[in-house]
Amino acid sequence: MTRVPKYLSIKEDLIRRIATGEFRVGEPLPSQRELSAQYDVSLMTLRQAFGELAAQDVIEQIAGKGTFVRSHRTPYAAAGLRSLGDDLRAQGISVVTRVHGVYFTPAPADVAARLRVAVDAPVLVIERVRVINGRPAVHQYSYVPEPFATPLADADLAVRSLYELLELWCHAVAARATEVITPVAVSGRIAELLELGAGALALRSDRLTFDQAGRVMVDDRAVLAGERVVVTVDRASVGSAPDVVVTPALG
Repeated sequence: MTRVPKYLSIKEDLIRRIATGEFRVGEPLPSQRELSAQYDVSLMTLRQAFGELAAQDVIEQIAGKGTFVRSHRTPYAAAGLRSLGDDLRAQGISVVTRVHGVYFTPAPADVAARLRVAVDAPVLVIERVRVINGRPAVHQYSYVPEPFATPLADADLAVRSLYELLELWCHAVAARATEVITPVAVSGRIAELLELGAGALALRSDRLTFDQAGRVMVDDRAVLAGERVVVTVDRASVGSAPDVVVTPALG
């Protein structure tokens, strides 16, 4: 098992404490000496954590005054194979799920291609909005193919995790996922549900999750309100370095 460096653990815990409101925007954090004592680490280790947070615009250090919470957005650490809601809850962030629709529809061509099913094959569509700190922050469509769809059609997805139910009811365990995040401008119904003005900037996450047999379980398409959520990604070296492909945005 790869051991997470102490300064990264501290960084993630400080993000959790900020997201849950223990440390608020514009307020100073405890002194470095106080925090290093809380975490039982050296000042050098704590300063490494502060450096990571400053690089992500979560905090700012003002000479002679201290370190202040800067980010007005909920930090979302994109990692692991849990659902988006589960990822946020794992960081100690309170999330309320509003379900706006659960229904079957013939798969359009783009969805069919991603799910590896025939065009017009029935797929289950789940539309949800994630509310964080009382404000809608994420709009999400989840497309689920058979044989996973039918058992989930009547599930209460306002209180149960989609990925939890896939495991419990369909014996489908997430084994890997691919995710692409791109900037978008929102409009229409999604802008209304997120309480954003037309043309507001957001982040779009397109994620495919596969089970242990290599089948696509879920095609998740989420729009994250850019002014309320910031995505962070932690990377660790395990064996050889992974291949990374950077694709420029078109248009």
